[in-house]
Amino acid sequence: MNRLQKAYIGVSSAKNNLENVIKTFSPLRIFLVRGKNSYELSGAKTLIDSNTTKKGIDLIAFSDFSENPKEEDVIKGVCSLEAQRVDLIMATGGGSVIDMAKLLRFRHSYARVKNNNFKKIKELIPLIAMPTTAGTGAEATHFAVLYDNKVKYSISHPDILPDIAIVDPSFTYTNSPYLTACSGFDALSQGIEAYWNVNATAESDKYAVKAIELIYPNLLLAINNDLEARNNISEGAYWAGKAINITKTTAPHAFSYPFTSYYNYPHGHAVALTFPFFTHFNMNIPENEYKGKLPLSDYNDKMNHLRSLLKLETGKEYDLMKNYILATGLSFNLPQIFNENIILKNINMERLDNNPHVLYQNTVSQLFQLHTYL
Repeated sequence: MNRLQKAYIGVSSAKNNLENVIKTFSPLRIFLVRGKNSYELSGAKTLIDSNTTKKGIDLIAFSDFSENPKEEDVIKGVCSLEAQRVDLIMATGGGSVIDMAKLLRFRHSYARVKNNNFKKIKELIPLIAMPTTAGTGAEATHFAVLYDNKVKYSISHPDILPDIAIVDPSFTYTNSPYLTACSGFDALSQGIEAYWNVNATAESDKYAVKAIELIYPNLLLAINNDLEARNNISEGAYWAGKAINITKTTAPHAFSYPFTSYYNYPHGHAVALTFPFFTHFNMNIPENEYKGKLPLSDYNDKMNHLRSLLKLETGKEYDLMKNYILATGLSFNLPQIFNENIILKNINMERLDNNPHVLYQNTVSQLFQLHTYL
């Protein structure tokens, strides 16, 4: 059972609530895990300073880690955290920043016993998460991602979930069009993947639909810096995080990680590369290739609902989703030197297991055939 989390969502939610949230924990020293440039550009620095250092609370900042956190970054961060007597951890930045804070808090309190089994050895330090991008939903999930030798790992535990999430869209107003597209499409994909997921529940479906309704019609507007659209994307990203907190993700995410590790695609862009293929693939499943828990007829009813949400015509899902992604500015161009076997050898099988359509080798070959898809 996951721990409950308190969330504050909407414009000015940080300005209106951060002071009282911090007072709740009465900290003397705060360990701040933050982004590099985004910390100042988003306005988070000004707000955090006014509620900490200007009130006599020591702020110890940690930002010396990779964009896609690695095991060695976590070890370094835990050493830094434990060298200080901190009462509270705050995270402000994108998904990687929040994941890093979640991992540091968890590794401080839990020792690895065997494989991914952990034993609690210290009480948890409270954790506040404030995203400055709208996409990963990391502020709402009980798992965190790190990379070890270019292989993506996800550590899952109820105590990885932050205690407080403050989702203030104003922090995203300075995000570039490309970052907005990458993070926003990641959130949209999470909502969609949660909805067709073999682990979907009535609760996750509610969150997923809410996320899709907020993100899909607003992403193109947000890229053009429509502030109301940005507000909707931020809220939608939170609900998408709540959805995958129950279901986790599926094939597009399973394929995305080696695109990031080996070819340096930002995560959301990496997810987009295979998404049109899997949209068609998962909306049109033959009975002998379906592995969901619902009767196939009920699943097909859900896919019809999903088509209506995404304005997709039956049989045209691939082309219409591809055109939508291209409209966001995300390309399907591959590097000149590209080896599909690197992708195939590094697919995340845990995420692939959540996909409702069985994936055979010949299907994967179609995905990469002559790069005509990508």
